[in-house]
Amino acid sequence: MGSRLVNPGGNERLTAAIGLLLIVPVLVEIASVLLGVHTFMSLHVFVGLALIPAVLLKLASTGWRFARYYTRSRAYVEQGPPQIAMRLLAPLFVAATVILFGSGVAMGLLHGHALQIARDLHGPASVVWLVLLGLHVLVYLSRAVRSMAEDAVPARRKPLRGSAARALALAGAVIAGLVLGAATVPAQ
Repeated sequence: MGSRLVNPGGNERLTAAIGLLLIVPVLVEIASVLLGVHTFMSLHVFVGLALIPAVLLKLASTGWRFARYYTRSRAYVEQGPPQIAMRLLAPLFVAATVILFGSGVAMGLLHGHALQIARDLHGPASVVWLVLLGLHVLVYLSRAVRSMAEDAVPARRKPLRGSAARALALAGAVIAGLVLGAATVPAQ
């Protein structure tokens, strides 16, 4: 494959930046539940929907690394595998992510028995997801901060191609999320 697609350092920086970008909105989601989700339902729905593009970008960036590593791309193999515990938990984390966000969207679209199924999935998926997210943050937070600082802080910047594309992808995810969340406000 072309050298343009072989950029494990850039992929790591994108993945780190998305992860850091997700922290505050996820904390807002947690707060909306702890303070009473029925009281803060509009905020909970808005933020949940606004998270979707960034979560999809995170899944894509980690999925890309996974695919490149396991198809034996030399640059990705040299970067090394993720920690074994994180590799073992990854399928559960991805499944919990898909179920959590899928059931959240479904609750806004479905009625009757299908709506009840979505509700029954959403609560347990959120607990599993938050536990796995907490573990993920504990393992990767300091590494993510260091990685993102290399792109964001000019004095620390190590030239690495793709910084403009990474910034554009992040901005696109934020803007798409805000548009998606805002588009549902009248329906709420």
